[in-house]
Amino acid sequence: MNRNFTLLIFCVLFVFVSCKSKTRDEIPIESFFNTSDKSNFRLSPNGKFISYIQKYNGIENLYVMDLENDAVERITNETDIGIRLSFWANDEDIVFLKHRPPGDSLRLMSVNRKALSVRYVLPPSNVKMRWVGPQRVNNRNELLVSLNSRDSSVFDVYRIHIADCTVDLVVKNPGNIVEWVPDNNGKIRAAISSNGHTETILYRDSERDAFTAVMENNFKTTVQPLGFSAKKHSRVYALSNLGRDKKALVEVDLLTGKEENILFIHPDVDVSKGGYSWRRGDMNFAVFHTSKLERHFFNKELEDIFDAISAQLKGYVFDLEGSDSTLTKFLVRAYTDVDPGAYYHYDREKNLLRELAKANSSLNPADLSPVTNVKYFTNDGANIQAYLTLPKESSKRKLPVIVIPHNGPASRAVWSYDAEVQFLVSRGFAVFQPNYRGSTGYGKEFWASGFKEWGKLVQEDIKEGVEWLIEEGIADPKRIGIYGFNFGGYSALHGACFNSAFYTCAASYSGMTNLYTYLKEAPPYVAPYMEMYYEMIGDPRIDGDYLRAFSPVFHAEKVKIPLFIAQGGKDYRNNVNEMNMFIKELRKNGTDVTYMLREEEGNVFRIDENRVDFYKALEAFFEKHLLK
Repeated sequence: MNRNFTLLIFCVLFVFVSCKSKTRDEIPIESFFNTSDKSNFRLSPNGKFISYIQKYNGIENLYVMDLENDAVERITNETDIGIRLSFWANDEDIVFLKHRPPGDSLRLMSVNRKALSVRYVLPPSNVKMRWVGPQRVNNRNELLVSLNSRDSSVFDVYRIHIADCTVDLVVKNPGNIVEWVPDNNGKIRAAISSNGHTETILYRDSERDAFTAVMENNFKTTVQPLGFSAKKHSRVYALSNLGRDKKALVEVDLLTGKEENILFIHPDVDVSKGGYSWRRGDMNFAVFHTSKLERHFFNKELEDIFDAISAQLKGYVFDLEGSDSTLTKFLVRAYTDVDPGAYYHYDREKNLLRELAKANSSLNPADLSPVTNVKYFTNDGANIQAYLTLPKESSKRKLPVIVIPHNGPASRAVWSYDAEVQFLVSRGFAVFQPNYRGSTGYGKEFWASGFKEWGKLVQEDIKEGVEWLIEEGIADPKRIGIYGFNFGGYSALHGACFNSAFYTCAASYSGMTNLYTYLKEAPPYVAPYMEMYYEMIGDPRIDGDYLRAFSPVFHAEKVKIPLFIAQGGKDYRNNVNEMNMFIKELRKNGTDVTYMLREEEGNVFRIDENRVDFYKALEAFFEKHLLK
């Protein structure tokens, strides 16, 4: 046989085998976004039963497991709209909330685990509901909620009696209350009002008394009540940065409006959460994020419980998602950056940790890539924290990079399992997640430095992070894409408009195209926050030129790179007509644009088929433009 022909056959076979191997080894898209068949685990107060949500004939229903014999029973028969969340009202009744498709009614219901009788806790209506305090029922079988039934722009507080489903008005909102604070007996004794710019904390000794203004702060200064102290009637535990840059966990006396005690403060980051015990009316721990989530404990008993669980879940971050009334049985949710994790039942007396369900059984952590915390300095000296995830077995040099700005800016990226990140990294892309200025968690100065900078400083921080990757030799400057959801989608469109020479391509999922109408068309129930939004983003009344200058819809002619855009037709925060106009202008200018519009979807694609189609299209887009 001719030697050259033999060599040709060998090369063809090698390419064929290599392609087959890639196809065989590549993790299917669906695997990353699979979720557990079981979710929303809840432990009954007596610790004998666990409820959870699982699909039956494609619809989410409630199931109950008897822990004594592991017997499982389905206790609802929903056939149209599935159940979104649930919790135990007592040892027999479970309250549940059904999904709410766009334009549909609120459905808050309950079911008795023995009688299997389902009833409405609230009559179906088109009102919006917010939980007041935790999703719990007090020892009088009462549940607190706030509803905007009287006036669509304000939320009054109601007390629902679970036994007979009667509803009492607890307190009427005068129009400016944005948060209600119950004590650990379910009595509304504090509230926060806002004029959109200034927040005022109000206090009353009992529900028979009138509220009195106690302290007033600009919204940049946080005093966020977490719960009342059971030992000191007028004191609340709160997250506060009053008189300081970083949020600390403190005690505030609502008679005087003064901080009486700083329980914990971290020098570099905010305290992001407090582990308040509604049963005891005190603090268990403080939560803060450095490179990973950490806790500072005040309750030695609970710290010992965490240590015992940690010994069995080495390397995992976890949280306690529920307990029985005696604190002997717990529900645990654990995860890492490469493992979506699992749900567990922990028996303290036996020191026994039992897996209930994996969050996603389709993935092997060994196939995924660790998330690394990095930092870089901007040209004006700001220290920016970020997360970098590299493909497994990559050279770590000259890689194609996808930048994912988080959906904020008033939030932040954290170390955790992220399905989108792991999916994109598995396809050969490095993923970069910067916590640009305007992100929360690093103090109020860092957060406020992003105000009215959505189109300028924030985007420069993102861009300079990628320049750092290029300088470090990690990123290939000719293969850099940017992708995000909501604000991240806006950042992607901004990059396409104003940094087309820097990015190779951009992808937006429900991204904002017009900052002016985003603010002008805000729904009525966010009215109390509008002055704050005006200071953070821009005021259409006086900053119209600025808002238009950095709104992509007005700058289609500047886009010189390929675009992928996905949006739902029922997205209430992003105007579909404006997006269609933007797409039309892009195509008129010859821009390579892929547009995925799903008329039946809202801001987030919730239909499984649509979500898979979206990620398939996103994958194809980035492979075409970045894996050359």
